[in-house]
Amino acid sequence: MKKTFTSRCAFSAFLLVMLTGCATVHTASNFDGTKTNGARTPRATISVENYGYYLFGVVPLIAGNPLCPNENICMMFSDTVTLQNNQRMLSDTAHMFNARALANEKTTISWTGSFSFWVIWRKVMHTSAVAVQ
Repeated sequence: MKKTFTSRCAFSAFLLVMLTGCATVHTASNFDGTKTNGARTPRATISVENYGYYLFGVVPLIAGNPLCPNENICMMFSDTVTLQNNQRMLSDTAHMFNARALANEKTTISWTGSFSFWVIWRKVMHTSAVAVQ
C-alpha cells in the first residue's frame, strides 16, 4: 500500500514538472560596432519563447505567463501562446535597451503530440528580432 502511494506521488510530481509552461526572454548586446542593413546601430538581439500544453491540441491546459518571463509562473486553462504575447515580450525588452525599432523579426510555431500518443500537444512559439536605434 505504501509503495503504491509513493509511486503515485512520484508519477504525479513527474507529470507536473513535464506539463509546466514557460515564457522566456534571452538577449545579447555585444556587437563590436557592427551595423545592420540600412546602417542602423543594433542595441540587442532579442529571442522570445513561450510554450504550453493543450488537450488534443485544442483545449489549453497550462502555458507560460508572458507578463512574467523567465519565471516559473504558469497560466492554467489559458491560451497565452500567441503572437500578440510574444510581440509584447519582444517590445517590452526592446524598450529596456532604448531601441526605436525592430529589424529582422522572425516567428516560428511548432506543435508536438507524439510523446503522449497525440492526447496532450505541446505548442512552442519562438520570436526573434534585432532591436535597433
